[in-house]
Amino acid sequence: MRGIYRKNEEAVSPVIGVMLMIVVTIIIAAVVSGFAGGMSSTESKVPNAAFTVHPNLNGNGTIAFHQAGGDELMLDEILVQLEYDDKSIILSNLDEMTGHANFNYLTEMGGDADGFITGGDRLVLTCDENDASDKVFVFEPASAAANFTIPYYGHIEYMILDKESAKAIQTGEFVLR
Repeated sequence: MRGIYRKNEEAVSPVIGVMLMIVVTIIIAAVVSGFAGGMSSTESKVPNAAFTVHPNLNGNGTIAFHQAGGDELMLDEILVQLEYDDKSIILSNLDEMTGHANFNYLTEMGGDADGFITGGDRLVLTCDENDASDKVFVFEPASAAANFTIPYYGHIEYMILDKESAKAIQTGEFVLR
């Protein structure tokens, strides 16, 4: 007679199996939550700041952007884009002014002039030439193929950009007066 031989085929008890399934479910939920919450995002955040614009036709010809509030901005990490009549130019402190080797397009005025634009400070954009006889501001960076000219009383669109993320901090328009 043959003996009854019972083979136990369960490798893991049901309790341990259920616990393993719960652990795997928790890990999957944590990964999904991390991606959904932006934890894995490598995109840099755009600083938040608000500016008012004050062009000045006198003297060198400047466009002052007064920071009304928001994040502290590093002067060397800011780009200013101007658009007029389907033409545009982007200026930063990396651009050299033609004929003005010791000047920067962008400067900080007010506060402590520490290279950071904070609430109350002014970000000042200076043109290469303020031609009062032709009534135009002329920007002609040494690296540009052509100059960029905007007339007095022209409607100018502008964008203040964050250099790191290449996204707009603020956009708007003003009349050069």
